Amino acid sequence: MRDVRSLHEGELVTVWEREGTLDHWNRFAAANHEFAGHHMDDAVAQAEGFDRAFIMAPMSHAYLHCMLREWAGDDPTVRILSVDMRLKNPLLRGRVLSAGGTVTATRREGHMDVVELDIWQRDDEGTVLGLGTASLGWFTSPESEVEGSGDSA
Repeated sequence: MRDVRSLHEGELVTVWEREGTLDHWNRFAAANHEFAGHHMDDAVAQAEGFDRAFIMAPMSHAYLHCMLREWAGDDPTVRILSVDMRLKNPLLRGRVLSAGGTVTATRREGHMDVVELDIWQRDDEGTVLGLGTASLGWFTSPESEVEGSGDSA
């Protein structure tokens, strides 16, 4: 479990990686009814101007959620509040996607500790796949704040 109150501006998010394989994409496509030739067939992708078959945009977005969840840990109080990613290039079949980020701000909002991040995705050749921001919130109960305040009744 991540100690959210110890996070500070400039702290790096652990890099998360996934290989771009047709096996991964086929499972995602099956679960999401997202079958399109350019995601599965190099020849179709090449006819559309790409070097090879490429990842589905929703899957690339889902990988950001995987990275954030892994970084945040198994804390049941954490919520992904927002993910805003501008995709610039698709992950091509056979490349490895890396995702990571940097803490840009932390703040308290009511019963929630909020962490703001700059996030990114790139492939193993250094091609930037996307840049964006994310916000995560760790909820606390009013009782836990009173207990942790050092006040005694």
